[in-house]
Amino acid sequence: MGTTFQYRNLLSDVNDVTGRSAGLSFQTDFDVKERVRNASDIVDVVGRDLELRPQGRNFVARCPFHNDTKPSMTVNPERQSWKCWVCDIGGDVFSFVMKREGLDFPGALRVLAERAGIELPQFRKGPKTQPGDPNDKPTLLAAIDAVAQAYYEQLDARKTDDAKAAWDYLASRGIDDENRQRFRIGFAPDSWDFAVNLLKRKNFTEQVAVACGVAKPRGGQNGGDGCYDFFRGRLMFPINNASGKVISLGGRIIPAIAKRIEESSGGKASAGAKYFNGPETLLYRKSSELYGLDLARDAIRSAGEVLVMEGYTDVVATRMSGIENAVAVLGTALTAHHVRILKRFAPRVVLVLDGDDAGRRRAEEVLDLFVTADADLRILTLPDNSDPADYLAEHPSSALLELAANAPDAVDHKIARLTEGVDLTRDTHRVTSAIESLLGLFVKVPQNDDRAALKIDQLLLRMSRTFELPVDRLSRRLDALRADRKQSEAKKARYQKRPAETQTPSQPKTQSNRTSGSDRFSNLSATPAAPSPNDYADMGFDDPFASAAMEDAAMFGMDDSMPSMSAPSSMSAPSPMSVPSNRRINDFDSQPLTGVDRELFETLLESPEVAAMAIEAIDPDWLQSTTAKMLLSAYQELDLQGHELDSDALLTLLENEFLKNQVISLQQRVDSRADRITETPHERYAAILTRFHEREFEAEKSRQINQLESATLPEDEELAVLQAIIDAERIRHNPR
Repeated sequence: MGTTFQYRNLLSDVNDVTGRSAGLSFQTDFDVKERVRNASDIVDVVGRDLELRPQGRNFVARCPFHNDTKPSMTVNPERQSWKCWVCDIGGDVFSFVMKREGLDFPGALRVLAERAGIELPQFRKGPKTQPGDPNDKPTLLAAIDAVAQAYYEQLDARKTDDAKAAWDYLASRGIDDENRQRFRIGFAPDSWDFAVNLLKRKNFTEQVAVACGVAKPRGGQNGGDGCYDFFRGRLMFPINNASGKVISLGGRIIPAIAKRIEESSGGKASAGAKYFNGPETLLYRKSSELYGLDLARDAIRSAGEVLVMEGYTDVVATRMSGIENAVAVLGTALTAHHVRILKRFAPRVVLVLDGDDAGRRRAEEVLDLFVTADADLRILTLPDNSDPADYLAEHPSSALLELAANAPDAVDHKIARLTEGVDLTRDTHRVTSAIESLLGLFVKVPQNDDRAALKIDQLLLRMSRTFELPVDRLSRRLDALRADRKQSEAKKARYQKRPAETQTPSQPKTQSNRTSGSDRFSNLSATPAAPSPNDYADMGFDDPFASAAMEDAAMFGMDDSMPSMSAPSSMSAPSPMSVPSNRRINDFDSQPLTGVDRELFETLLESPEVAAMAIEAIDPDWLQSTTAKMLLSAYQELDLQGHELDSDALLTLLENEFLKNQVISLQQRVDSRADRITETPHERYAAILTRFHEREFEAEKSRQINQLESATLPEDEELAVLQAIIDAERIRHNPR
């Protein structure tokens, strides 16, 4: 099967954009996914969140992904699929959970496995963890949830003076009981061992107390010499992942308790920082999590934007004002990882910053994200040095929403800051410095990313209008800065130890490798041969060993113990075609199938027997889009591993939402016209092959004619090519 491996790396990369490490073989991985899929009825899964109504053999529901006024989503229990015709999205049980919960594929797999009571295999270095171990995630989740619940009950009961003080302080901040319960706000007693003793009573070890982030060791690592509570005398805010599970805690100082601590120590002790979060653990990485996302995700989808605050109380305050699409970072600046997470829910991200100097400085820190991340990132700096909670205490929510709607994007914000108080026609030095500052930022954008390049072109046009300079002059200066940076990086690399080369160099082409024009044309009437590895190298594709950067696997509670969806080790040899160098895996050209490509895959879905024939005969280069090529690769993978070549197996293998949606759409077309088609799948497949060969013939003929017209061939070879064209046309029209 000459073309089997051509698109495996690209398919694997698109499946793996969420980031996972190696672990499972292809066969084990497929079997795990198939078990979970078979145990998860689409009607039950969708019915957990939506009200389903029978309609014929299917069910219908109001789509949660747009403002649906009448049921637009169809759930097909026979196909185990769903489809919204307004949004033009759909898929299987995995893609529904991915879309609904904002999860990557491993996250959806884990959620469905837990609901079905299926234990996923764990792959991590070192010994396998057991329940009760400090490295066992389910143990840590249970422990920290127990502590969060105990803190909530302490505040709810208000049996101590300190708890009453915490309640009064919460009330003074305007937080009502409904939102206290919604956010599960609690109180950590001013005790050195409240949480530690609580977990001991529940048969958790001190090592687990440390590992889940509620205790600190006194001496040795992990509480081996005893430990004490991490949080004492504070309002407590549980930090949940996007699935609503507690993964950490944050504490806010209570002024009355802080004052007592300071006075009782004669001024020698303090209650510490105003806010602090639990330490990073196996469950919690602050650069990957957002406070309140589990409660806000549906509102974010509905609004089409998300407001990113800087603290828990800001999120609570916005929620109380009626604004539900708000989240907060957790003691860190907004990161590219945060942006990738939020883009799953909405295209527009508004960073709401305090109006003080610190807030303005933080606005500068996110500029890199704007030019490098494919997101509409806006900067809202609040007026009068206020924070969101203070602003909403004095203004209606509509005022904040209006500010967010008019918030400038990050570069406009930067330009406004750089040109504030500057005479653009006279202050040459400051204008030049501003231009250099902006262009220095644009240098960081990869040149081989077409989408990012379009953004840079648009930004240069904005700069041109602002500074009244020609775009081409700004572009030339940008090119010069890029060259300087490239030269600097090259010099730096010469002084660093280079890693061992992993690339398998392609064999140089010799004269014997080359084929004359007439020889190439003589094969037009036959099925075109698959391109050789050297041909692919000439097409500009990367070394298959050079993998693209993957997202942090801690997203939504995932880690490197998650089963990998990669190909088995037996299939991991260098592939002749990897991810094109000018395409990021996150941004593969997700074009819907059209024309003959669509007809081909409709036929393959209708007839697994035809699919078995096609994977041997179809050359990926005949296909028009990467979407079609990846679907063909998926069929080849299934055949190689001995699975059925039907839609169920195809959906189980695929993990990318777009590809799943394409399969469902194709299947719907096949079902809808099943009683109107007179030709058999084999007859339609034969006609499709003929169209592919016709297209290849015409393309090659045009290329050869252009070559003849350019007069670049020797005279004798021109005659040979011309004769080959005539002979090929004669054979084509008179095959006998």
